[in-house]
Formats: sequence, C-alpha cells, structure tokens
Amino acid sequence: MNRAEEQESGGPRNGRRSKHHHRYFGGLCRSDRLLAANEEPPLGSHLVTPRRGFAHHGIYVGRGKVVHYRSVVRHFCRGPVEEVSLAAFARQRAIWVRRQSAPRFDGTEVTRRARSRLGEDRYRLLSNNCEHFCEWCLRDEHRSYQLERLIALPLGLARVCGDAIAGLLLTEDNSGLGHPIRVLRTLPRDRST
Repeated sequence: MNRAEEQESGGPRNGRRSKHHHRYFGGLCRSDRLLAANEEPPLGSHLVTPRRGFAHHGIYVGRGKVVHYRSVVRHFCRGPVEEVSLAAFARQRAIWVRRQSAPRFDGTEVTRRARSRLGEDRYRLLSNNCEHFCEWCLRDEHRSYQLERLIALPLGLARVCGDAIAGLLLTEDNSGLGHPIRVLRTLPRDRST
C-alpha cells in the first residue's frame, strides 16, 4: 500500500496482524476489531478511532459515510452532529469496529436514529459526547463507558492509597495509627447525613 492509500484508508494496516485488540488502551476494548484497508463496515456499526488521550466514536451509515459529533479538541469549540467520509472521521488514524453483544436495533434503524440527529449542536463532554450519541443510536441508552472509566480511576486510586497508608501506619501488634483507621473502615456508615 502506498502512502496516499495509507492516508486515505486511515493509516497503515497489516493483514497479518491480529484483527482483535487484546487489551484496553486509548478507549479501545478487547472486542474491538481493526477495520482492514478498503473494508466496508456493516451498516449501523459503532466505529472507534483513537485520538491523543481519548477515543472518538461514530456510526457507519453506508456508502463510506459516518455520522458523529464533530470532535471539539482541535479548536476547543462545540461541533454539531454531522455526516462525513470514513477518511474525514479517521483523520489518518486506524478505525476499529466495536462489537455489540446485544444491539437493541438493527443496522437500518441505527442508521435512521443517527441521521435523525444531524445538525444537533448540544455537545457536552460529560453528558452528551460522541460515545453518548453512539450508545443512544445503538441501544437507546445515554452513557459513555470511556467517561465512566475515567471517573472511576481517581476513586480507585484513592482507595488503593488509603489502604496503603493504613497498612504503613499499622504496627505488628496492631497498636499504631493504622488500627483506628482499620476499625473505622469496618464500621457501618451512617447514610442519613
């Protein structure tokens, strides 16, 4: 594949490389499958393309077109739901097809739902982003797994740090500062306050 073909198809793709991604990285999941060069995704597919620090999502609507919320990172401004070519959606990056375990709608209905929101300009990073849009099109659910993982990260880190600090403060005879911390952690929480 020459350089022009690589750019048009969203980047170099090696047919001998596994088409399944085996770890979570940059917004991709284990079940995501790399779209091969010149391969057309199934109608209504959830497409994912990695960006710096996040993954961008869209819905394949046929004839080489994707409906998505325009990415806002470049100019820090909101963009509307729009229909663009696969190449414009990918911006010279690889495209992955997210496998749906239990889609609520068939490809034709997913496409209709995606196009019904063309021109909508209500992007909100935390409550109405490109993944929220795709999940609504596919399952009539308004959620972003990428955002949920991002929010869960500091909570998990705080839990691990708290456990580590408590372990450091606890002496062998359970008489250190860690003992009250461990006792307090086992007490039932008063949920009325």
